[in-house]
Amino acid sequence: MDLLRDKNYWDSEWVKIFDRYQNDTRFAHYLYAFLESNEKKIIEIGAGSFRDMAKINNWGLECYGIDFSDKSVEKAKMQFPEYENFIIQADAFQLPFNDKCFDVSYHNGFWSNFSNNDEINLLVSEQYRVTSKRMMVAVHNAHNASFVEYFNNLKTDDPLYTARFFTISEVTYLLEKYCDDIKIVPVGKGKKLYEDYLINLDIGTPENLRKCFNYHQMDLLESSERLLCIGTVKSKIY
Repeated sequence: MDLLRDKNYWDSEWVKIFDRYQNDTRFAHYLYAFLESNEKKIIEIGAGSFRDMAKINNWGLECYGIDFSDKSVEKAKMQFPEYENFIIQADAFQLPFNDKCFDVSYHNGFWSNFSNNDEINLLVSEQYRVTSKRMMVAVHNAHNASFVEYFNNLKTDDPLYTARFFTISEVTYLLEKYCDDIKIVPVGKGKKLYEDYLINLDIGTPENLRKCFNYHQMDLLESSERLLCIGTVKSKIY
């Protein structure tokens, strides 16, 4: 897993996978469905393909994206020239922004590159520092046994699949020092996930996606690929 924290690895990897990753913007739809009307300025940490950042900007919000990979940032600026000023090469452990600069901060799968909780705690602390309202964190879902097995079968030949999976209790533990009212939502590729169906039909409005998520709640815990964790930032931490 140490390889997944290596900048040289990702510089090489994004050259190969960047274009393919543009094809799936479901997470941007999930995120958009849960945004409040007063949450206008957003940052994606570990943006990688920058696909979700671009989609959110397309919807009229102000979304920045950061990644430590030079190649990722280079390709993103070529892919999305209209958002060049929102695409930034930076270290997630030391973000180049003022305190409470963003209404919402988020990332999708970023923590799965880290086996050490001490490192994740540093990342959470820095994410908290730049966030004024809510933090959103999507992690690989350890409750989906078939998805875990799928990754285990592939990781021998491809280090990309050595990603870490998280249980609800693990991700809650990592967030609870910094957030109140933590909500966990299983998202993505559930066998009965109507949200993905609606998105594919291009009728996945925020309103109907929220209704679907609220209806299913935890029914899809064992078949969804991600846990989307949403927390309200605490005014003070101790």
